[in-house]
Amino acid sequence: MEDDDAIAGLKQLGLTTYEARVFVGLQKLGSATASEVAEITDVPRSQVYGAAEGLEDRGLVETQQSTPTVYRPVPLEQARTQLLDQLAETGSQTFDYLDSIKDTAEQSAQTESIWMVNGEEAITSRAEGLINDASETVLYGVDDPDMLDSTILGALTAAKEDGVLTVISSTNSAVIAKAEAEGIETYRVPDERDLNVSTVRFLLTDSDTILLSTQSGPEGANEEVAFWTSENAFAAVLGELAFAWIQDPFGELDG
Repeated sequence: MEDDDAIAGLKQLGLTTYEARVFVGLQKLGSATASEVAEITDVPRSQVYGAAEGLEDRGLVETQQSTPTVYRPVPLEQARTQLLDQLAETGSQTFDYLDSIKDTAEQSAQTESIWMVNGEEAITSRAEGLINDASETVLYGVDDPDMLDSTILGALTAAKEDGVLTVISSTNSAVIAKAEAEGIETYRVPDERDLNVSTVRFLLTDSDTILLSTQSGPEGANEEVAFWTSENAFAAVLGELAFAWIQDPFGELDG
């Protein structure tokens, strides 16, 4: 790590650019006047005073009332605690406020909404949330065993234990075996129904919520891209088509 990296990190913790540069400079000098700080940083001397005052307000710098004024940083462990506590408090207050205003604005009803999600991590998180929200049925279709990771398996297992009829469907015997090892119901998609398309995963919950992902981008640098939709006619129709396409695994399990 270099100075620029440390400055970037301090900015992420809430410091301004000049505050971060002055703080790094004071770590090198131990204690210094504004002129001395300006000499080793990219902060004009006239701006050092304001940055140092800001650092003092944050509890990160102490000021010696002398002529000229001398500044010194507080011990690093104290600075670490100050910044992380301030960040945590700001984050807590911000999210408390966001929670308080959630869904408070009047707006027209949204119908047939389709939401896009990019990236495997974000899609996995969304799929996990949809599975957790299911109350009746969950169908998760995937051919790549890596798409049946601990996060998804954990959510599927929890749904099953909560009494939600949970099924994993696949054309891949490795996926079927992985699911059965966790005690989750499975449905082996017949080879003649394998569409041989770039679908990565398919999730259907409670017959009215669907998530479908595919690979996007040049070969070798593919990124998973998904859409999901819920509680509308579009989702209901797709759900019916999905059941028909794979011969209704829930019906087979029940029958």
